[in-house]
Amino acid sequence: MARPPNPERKKELLDQILDYLLDKTFAGLSFRTLADGLGISSYVLVYHFGNREELVNQIVHHIERRDESVKMPNPEDLDREEFREWSLASWRWTQIERNRQLQRLEFEASLHDAVSATPRESAAAKFEYWHGFIRDWLVTQGMSAERADTAARIHISGVYGLQYDFVVNRDRQAVEAALLLMMDYFFDGLDRALQQEQRSR
Repeated sequence: MARPPNPERKKELLDQILDYLLDKTFAGLSFRTLADGLGISSYVLVYHFGNREELVNQIVHHIERRDESVKMPNPEDLDREEFREWSLASWRWTQIERNRQLQRLEFEASLHDAVSATPRESAAAKFEYWHGFIRDWLVTQGMSAERADTAARIHISGVYGLQYDFVVNRDRQAVEAALLLMMDYFFDGLDRALQQEQRSR
């Protein structure tokens, strides 16, 4: 009877694979090229991952799990300044060069997912998680649930857009300046919404 793969060894392999892929794409990935790049037998990869599709799925999942290193507060516990500080700290974490490259791979995987016959759907789930987090925070600030849902979608789409900008253009200073301005617009929109809701009471 075959011995089941060691989960710790699989995690070690995934860490090594991410290092290897930092300047490569999923499009050129195969068991052979990866095994050659890591200096191991392709049998090791087949043993732990089975086939290329599962290998890519496991890699994408491993990339997405890096967000778990970012401390997630409860939206209800954040006042406006705390929300701003947490947002900026999270953003600056994404600007680390390793995370920029991993974000590039994540974008590549999500675009493939959009046309796949068997999508992972993890990219959509991640977007909805962040959308829900921002929406819930806006509701705790007094914005109506319906408006908060739309405002949160605008904001999180803007963050994703700036991440794409940084991946493509690599201009950290320009992208962060845009983020800071977007945050100002975000808070201005919150203030206008609260004023309108107060007038309508």
